[in-house]
Amino acid sequence: MKKFKAFVAVLLCLAAVFCTAGCAANKKSALNISGAQIDYETFLYYYDRVHAFPEKYGLASDATDGQMIDAAIEQCCEYVAVNTKIVELGLTLSPSEKRSASNNLEDLWHVFSGYYEKLGVSKQTLMKIQTADTSRNRLFYYIYDEGGEKAVNEDDIKKYYNENYISFRAITGYLTTTDANGNTVVMTADQKAEMNKEFTELSTRLRNGQTMNEIVELYSKKHPDSTVSDQLQFIKKGTDSYPDGFFENVQKLSVGSNAVIITNNYIFLIVRENPSEDEAKQYYERYRDDCLKSLRGEEFDKIVEGYAAELSVERNDRVINRAVREVDKNG
Repeated sequence: MKKFKAFVAVLLCLAAVFCTAGCAANKKSALNISGAQIDYETFLYYYDRVHAFPEKYGLASDATDGQMIDAAIEQCCEYVAVNTKIVELGLTLSPSEKRSASNNLEDLWHVFSGYYEKLGVSKQTLMKIQTADTSRNRLFYYIYDEGGEKAVNEDDIKKYYNENYISFRAITGYLTTTDANGNTVVMTADQKAEMNKEFTELSTRLRNGQTMNEIVELYSKKHPDSTVSDQLQFIKKGTDSYPDGFFENVQKLSVGSNAVIITNNYIFLIVRENPSEDEAKQYYERYRDDCLKSLRGEEFDKIVEGYAAELSVERNDRVINRAVREVDKNG
């Protein structure tokens, strides 16, 4: 009897998640996923995402409608799987997680409300999607965070953090100039040599005891149009904020040393520096969750895909094709 009551409770909770206005009839739903009705707007949202970014879902840029429909259905299955698992495990979102979902919605709606209104996806539907995404995060931390079934050792998280995040101070120069027509062009060999000489002299000044703040002042006086700062920079490996190879070159430097690094059409004066103890603690707390997701994100995705694969799917092609036409018209 207890198991039966628990099963009924799961069904009632899922009905609240997936059904609106007394649970729409099947003929108005795009999908029936193991009894959960996926309405037109929810399918429309996911199909639009796949249509806009097919590569993100493992498809070619010229994927067919059929391939994109299948990918959207997979996303809907994961949506159902996560919400189902959350209910089964008795997990609930904290007030801060609910605020995060609401804030994400407001940010999204502020920028894209016109697009989604034209497409036919309501703010209410987007709130369901944001809540589901937040629930997915909740499930991830339930499995992998401290006390979880597959909890990651804190030392492993710190090791990943230390290997993939670096801090430094830098002055950035550009090995480009402007020609007579106002176009940006690469410097001549002589101009590059002169820039390299200037940065090397600044590097020597640092080794002779001048501070980075003093070096920044010197550089700013000579290049008044430049925007430079002696503030500590903190980046993750793979960031697109700096050229390829930049992270690896800086990581090789010992703490306290400086070097001139030239890559692509940039020249950098770098001082490798660790943050203070308080700053280091703040940085780790800020990026710990990102490290955990980097370590176990792919594995978690496979787990969710496994949950989704266990679900049955009944399609309503009339509703699905309507969504495809709407995206083709407005997407």
